[in-house]
Amino acid sequence: MNAFTLQQVSPELARAIEYTDLRKDITYGDVERLCLKARSIGCACVVVPSILVPLAAQYVSGASVGVGTLIAYPFGTQATNVKAKEVEVAVSQGATEIEAIPHYGTLRAGQWSEVEAELSAIRDAAGGSILKLVLETSYLTADQLRFACAIASDLGFTYVVNTTGFRVVSTRPETAGQADPQIVQQLLEASSGRFRVKAAGGIENPAAAQALLDAGATRIAIEAGNRSF
Repeated sequence: MNAFTLQQVSPELARAIEYTDLRKDITYGDVERLCLKARSIGCACVVVPSILVPLAAQYVSGASVGVGTLIAYPFGTQATNVKAKEVEVAVSQGATEIEAIPHYGTLRAGQWSEVEAELSAIRDAAGGSILKLVLETSYLTADQLRFACAIASDLGFTYVVNTTGFRVVSTRPETAGQADPQIVQQLLEASSGRFRVKAAGGIENPAAAQALLDAGATRIAIEAGNRSF
C-alpha cells in the first residue's frame, strides 16, 4: 500500500508529523477532522491557514499537539508589516509554530539587509512561538541558502523548510517542491547544523517519511488530502 494508514504510523513517526491542510476550500469540518486525527496518533502539530488558527487551537486544546500556520502563503510577496501583523494575530489566537515565507525576489537579489529586516519583524511579532524559515530549495543557489539560513538562525529561527509545496509557477505542476533525502542533507549543510529541517512536498508513504527522518529531518509535513492517512 502506498498511502499512510493509522496502523502503519509508528509513535516515533507520528511525533515528527505536521498534519497539514492548506487547501483553498478547507472547511470547519475539515479542521475538526484534522485536529482529532492529529490528537489520536500524537502528531507534533497541525498546520492550517492563519484564518483557521483559532478553530484549530480549540480542537487541540489540552493535547500535546501544536498549532502551526504559514505566513504570507503561498508566495511571500506581502509587505513586511503585513506579514508581521499576520504573525501577531495568529499568535494571539493560538498559533504556537510560525512558518515564514520570505520575499524571494529580495532573497534572490542578495539584498540581505532587507531579508534580515523582514525576518526580524516576523521574529519580533512571534513572541515565544517556534519559528521556521520556508525556502524553495530547488530555486536558490547554495550561497543564497547559506546566507538565508545564517540570518534566520541568528534571529532565533529554529527550523528550515525545503518548500511550501505550492507550485512556484501556477501553470507548471512540476514546479511544486518535493522532499527527498538529498534536500534534507543540503539544508543541514547550508545551515551548518544550526537548524532542524522540516521536509515537505510529495511524501506519500511511511517508507518515504522514514527515509527523510534517517537523512536528518526532524519534522515531516503530511497533507490531509492523503485520505488514507
